[in-house]
Formats: sequence, C-alpha cells, structure tokens
Amino acid sequence: MEGEIYDPATNNWSLTAAAAVPRLYHSTAVLLADGRVVAAGGNPEGGSQVAWLPPDPQEELQLEIFSPPYLFRGPQPQITAAPAQASYGDTITIATREAAAIKGASLIRNGTTTHSFDSEQRLVDLEITSRAAGNLGLTIPANPNLAPPGWYMLFLVDEAGVPSVASWIQLVP
Repeated sequence: MEGEIYDPATNNWSLTAAAAVPRLYHSTAVLLADGRVVAAGGNPEGGSQVAWLPPDPQEELQLEIFSPPYLFRGPQPQITAAPAQASYGDTITIATREAAAIKGASLIRNGTTTHSFDSEQRLVDLEITSRAAGNLGLTIPANPNLAPPGWYMLFLVDEAGVPSVASWIQLVP
C-alpha cells in the first residue's frame, strides 16, 4: 500500500513510498509536528478480530514513520517565536527569518483517531495580513465553527512547498 499526495495545481495524485507493514482495520496515520506521518496499528492479515486479553501475537505492534518527499526540497522554514494562545479574530505575529519566502500558513488540529476515522483533524488556512523583515501577521478566523477551541499545530509553508516544524497554539473563545 502506497501513500498518495494530491497536487491541486495539476489535479493529479502521485504515489509515494510503499508501506512496509499492511495496515488494516484499527490502524491510524497521524501528522507529526515536524511534517512526517506516523502509521500504526492494524489487525492481522485477513482482518480477523483480535481479543484484548490474552494478546494475539499477530496483532500489529510496529510503527512506521513516513517522510513525505516535499520535506526534501530544501530546509524547513523556522518559526522562531509564536504565541501559545490566540482568540477568534485575533491577528497574531509569528517571527520567522523566512518571512519573505512564506507562501502560506495553516492551523492543523491534532488527530484523535478511532476505527480508522478522525473526526477532529482539520486544516484551516490563515490569511497573511502583514509581512515584514522577520515577522508575519496572521489572522485567526473569527468563526469558531471553522476551528473549534483547542490545540492546533501552526505550520508555515514556503514557496517550494516545504512546511516548517509546527508551533503549538491553543485557540480560546
């Protein structure tokens, strides 16, 4: 099983590296703050149920870390300072030496996966409202329905499509 990456500019999907371990029911894939993805879990081949106790020796216990190809296009932008908390409608200041080369900024809610379904993870693009040497002004959406209160990873993405290591930020009413 391979991962896929969608390119909205060309409306095409491209295959990436194949997984070393089959991931079936009760598996998960979660975005990490450094831009990689961890894959875990899965029942044995054939999808048979595994009893909790005693443990089944075929239950998949290996983790895999996937590094998407865009992480190798150049150095990751760096967030040198960001607020730990923001409210709806706020404009926040993010310190980054790469301010001139930043194409976009996004909030990504951390994953809470069960039964191969994640009802929490979401991506919210932020408007870049100002750009000065070493700083970006980003506007948090005013509508909490777009980004419910809680913790998010704040990523900056440069012109080459390389994401920063995320900075954690809590949205509060």
